[in-house]
Amino acid sequence: MSSPPQTVRELLTQELPNLYAFAYQMCGARRDAARFLEELTQQVAKLDDQKLLHDGDPARTLLGMMARTMEENLGRRSDHSFESLDNVLRSDITRPIDLSNVGMGDDPTKVHLMLWELKRTCLTSVLGCLPPGVRLSFVLTDLAGLSPSEAAEMLGIKESAYRVRLTRARKRIEDYLAPRCYHVDRENPCTCTGRLMIAVDAGFVKPPTNNADIPHEPHDTGGPQRDVGSLYRGLPNVVMGQGEFTRLLEGF
Repeated sequence: MSSPPQTVRELLTQELPNLYAFAYQMCGARRDAARFLEELTQQVAKLDDQKLLHDGDPARTLLGMMARTMEENLGRRSDHSFESLDNVLRSDITRPIDLSNVGMGDDPTKVHLMLWELKRTCLTSVLGCLPPGVRLSFVLTDLAGLSPSEAAEMLGIKESAYRVRLTRARKRIEDYLAPRCYHVDRENPCTCTGRLMIAVDAGFVKPPTNNADIPHEPHDTGGPQRDVGSLYRGLPNVVMGQGEFTRLLEGF
């Protein structure tokens, strides 16, 4: 068991990767995730170091700060709709993978990377179809592992209200993915392999900026996941670039 961080720099070194992944799950874009993380470090710089380090669970404190900031700044409307997502990915019949496509660079090794990136981008975009408050409940409980009572206390709302959000989030995600996604049911028509070229041409998916966050296993390893929480927990977390990570730690 690792010892608790003794300085704020140690705390941030330990927690920034987790918070970056959390922010990406919430906003679906690396650039926006980095922006929220920068805002968080600015808030942390104004806090009393000893109070933060000895408040019982400083990592939970940072997560709470990030969650409340994102809920406040992301507003109440979803980023896009399920219909618009269908229009991007399902406006054409499935197409075979074509390495000569500009997005593939005639490089066979990109297929594995791009299939994982499409799976992660697509499922994260499904989250983006939920209103931010509803989305936050799913991310905090089904991905970050907080109980409804813990998450409700963190956000400063009633547990009953939080549970309504969580139920709505799970139902909307399941209702959308259950009849479509191959990763939920192998009988479903939408496969990453069949949709990759459509997604590349639409600019929906691009080569990952950091191959370190792409697993070695195939993107469809493990079989179907009918529980949407398990499906999302099986996605690889995005990894922050080392340069960005170093920059955020400056001054601590």
